[in-house]
Amino acid sequence: AGLEEYPAGTVVLSNVLFASVLAAGAIACWRVAPAFGVGYLVVSVALVYGLLRGLVCTRCYYYGKRCGAGWGLLAAVLFGRRPLEEFNESPGVRLAPLVYGLAVLVPMVALAVLIVQQATTAVVILFAFLLGMSFYSSGPGRRRACSDCRMRLFCKGSAAK
Repeated sequence: AGLEEYPAGTVVLSNVLFASVLAAGAIACWRVAPAFGVGYLVVSVALVYGLLRGLVCTRCYYYGKRCGAGWGLLAAVLFGRRPLEEFNESPGVRLAPLVYGLAVLVPMVALAVLIVQQATTAVVILFAFLLGMSFYSSGPGRRRACSDCRMRLFCKGSAAK
């Protein structure tokens, strides 16, 4: 069982939330140094939308289909299909938690430094937003997305087991 394709509204919401996390992270890093903010954004986008889509999504059931984030469609535009049986052995499956973790952790460390130096309302709000999104996406948001996934019983990283 599981969804053949996720609803378009779910995909849009997922992408808006993820883009807001990357934007907040870029702003956080920018407040430390503008080059750091640009570097964070360029590296994060390249890793998430490029590297991970090529390593993970090309081996997923949702390749060419609308998954919870719509990235199966993106992967089909950018990369060729790989065997589904390779999914759990893909380096991307092991790399994904590191990439997503660093996408939140790096700006949170930058914000923590800024808070120690001089706490401002904007810095504290950014910190709280990133912390909240981190807890949501690694907990209830992930469990919800995984519970509807066709690969939930096969995927090593499934939060629905």
